[in-house]
Amino acid sequence: MTIREASAADLENLVGLVGQLREPPKVERGEREDYARALAEIVNDPGSTLLLAEADGRAVGALALYICPNLSHGGDPFAVIENVIVDAGTRRRGVGAALMREAIARARAVGCFKILLTSNNERTEAHRFYRRLGFCETHRAFHLYLKEWPTDGAGAR
Repeated sequence: MTIREASAADLENLVGLVGQLREPPKVERGEREDYARALAEIVNDPGSTLLLAEADGRAVGALALYICPNLSHGGDPFAVIENVIVDAGTRRRGVGAALMREAIARARAVGCFKILLTSNNERTEAHRFYRRLGFCETHRAFHLYLKEWPTDGAGAR
């Protein structure tokens, strides 16, 4: 398995992975253009990295890492990890752990003092995974949706 930074050429692989977050897995019409725009923005933002895991010539996982400047904590930056996705057929084979280790190493390398990660309340298996990696629940997260997002039928976004 290799882990590398994603590029615009990886759009279809990433769309396939993101589609797996829904039940049943799918990508709605028109979303590819949204994904292409977002991918271009991430690739061109020096504080953003989209890591892609590949095995046997195919995409098996991805995550987004954002390095954020910070006014407190001596000006040390913090990191945010979002959109951790592992292909359903390759879970429990170390893909997610390898992606997370790479993201943590990159955050350490630029002097981040912490990494934030949020996860949908319903993704309890993912929560166990994050705890095994050393993440702990120490703060209450609040969110305010500024757009109405489609759900997967079970209420998950």
